[in-house]
Amino acid sequence: MDNRLDMAGSIQEIAQRLTALDQKIETMGDTFTETYRSYLQQLGQTVRQQLILSCYKICTENYPKRFLALPLSQRQQLQDDLKALADQTATDLQELLQPIEHTQPEPVELPDELAALLSDEDLDDEDDEYQEELEPKTPLTPIEALTIWQEQLDRSIHKTLKTASNRANQYLQDAEILQKRIPQAVIDAASKSEGNDPNSPNLLNVLVSASEKSGTDGTPAAAAAALNALIHVVAVNLKLNELEFNDIPLMNLRNKIRDLKKQFQAIAREYQKKQREHAVLEAQHAWKSTWT
Repeated sequence: MDNRLDMAGSIQEIAQRLTALDQKIETMGDTFTETYRSYLQQLGQTVRQQLILSCYKICTENYPKRFLALPLSQRQQLQDDLKALADQTATDLQELLQPIEHTQPEPVELPDELAALLSDEDLDDEDDEYQEELEPKTPLTPIEALTIWQEQLDRSIHKTLKTASNRANQYLQDAEILQKRIPQAVIDAASKSEGNDPNSPNLLNVLVSASEKSGTDGTPAAAAAALNALIHVVAVNLKLNELEFNDIPLMNLRNKIRDLKKQFQAIAREYQKKQREHAVLEAQHAWKSTWT
């Protein structure tokens, strides 16, 4: 009997420790939120400057003749579009910050066959209810919510930078500063490489194979020529690591976020350990309470 009381006391102690860790994680979530708020504000300012600077270099150093060939009104329109894009991107970055308690797991992508089956227009109400049952709606624990919140926020930051880069390049292509014949897939492939100009951060400047270029006449000779040809790709390519490296306040905030993540990981390990101990003790207690 004494052993059972001791075990019950241990279970209660671990439960209390888990509750304390939950509270600690929630407090850390507030610190994360304020740190990311400052980080995104500073990142917005940096992006605003670097996006304009990258476009300036493309127009004045890479393709000055093309820029000079533009009518004055078109030059001004291009500059206005790029300034508006830079301002909007800074705003978009700050709007990425959402309350941690609103975090939801991202939907799981179903296999094509199952997705097609579940999206069939002939499904009746019972099928819809069944589909809803397949989607768990268990509330996230504080540790789960903070983990997912961080991951989603970091992905959204990279996505926003890519979108801004693509739009800037589109403006430059529309103004015939950059070549329109370069497929977006080629730019995307080049941007994933280490092709950024070390002397011009956030500016892609590489030679890539033209094997994906369309327009060959279908003959083996034409195909070989296209395969061996190289295209000079110059484009805006905002990279988070380069933005941080060239901005000391931004780098300091990133280092603060890294330190917070290390603290959070340590708490998460302790939390998982206590959860395991709690589950084991509960199972042992349940076994002994029914054993005769």
